[in-house]
Amino acid sequence: MSLSRHINPNLLSLCNLSSSWIYENLSKILRVGEEGGNTCFGLTMRLHKELVKLGYSPKLLLGHKRHVKNAHCALSIIDSGTELFLDPGYLIFDPLPIPANIPQLNKITFPLQPNWVRLEREGENLCLWTGVANEAAKFRFYFPLKGCTTQEFNLAWEQSYTGESMKYAVFNKLDKKNGVQYYYQNGKLLTRTANGATQQKIESKDRVETLSSIFGLDRELLSTPFLF
Repeated sequence: MSLSRHINPNLLSLCNLSSSWIYENLSKILRVGEEGGNTCFGLTMRLHKELVKLGYSPKLLLGHKRHVKNAHCALSIIDSGTELFLDPGYLIFDPLPIPANIPQLNKITFPLQPNWVRLEREGENLCLWTGVANEAAKFRFYFPLKGCTTQEFNLAWEQSYTGESMKYAVFNKLDKKNGVQYYYQNGKLLTRTANGATQQKIESKDRVETLSSIFGLDRELLSTPFLF
């Protein structure tokens, strides 16, 4: 399936531009800046604003796990009569058509690199699954497609500041051109390609230089020791 077919070129340009955005929770933990960090909520709202500039009316979606509410968020828009799903917080920068709520037609798999994506429609909920080379697909979140209000979104955003992920640094980056993902957590750097993944431990003496080089993050922020 060609993801660019029949999609507004201006939308595709925005999506390509946004694919350079980095997921990082360090500025959120330290409350640096005015955008509320670059986690899923910050990235989603950032993309929301850019879509509005292009004339779209994006719908904010809150994502839930089986037993955890408001664990994630994403967006949907209508483009040329097609409802599209965008999830910058999960590094899904391609506008993916949402499957129809019709048996046998309610699942679509997208061969993105290095993580492929499957969207499944369950009534008025959209389920997100992802997979990588040599591993089974994993359920990630479900999103009520009715969306939420800005007030509900902001409340969930504020509540996210008390979550478990606020206790340690997480960085995530997609090199879309080369199909490579870089993921850092708890002193370990995971590098994933379509052929598999490698993991390496980042020594404390190399942390600032290595993470600054890969993720383009501020060296002063990376010098916060207790988060690593």
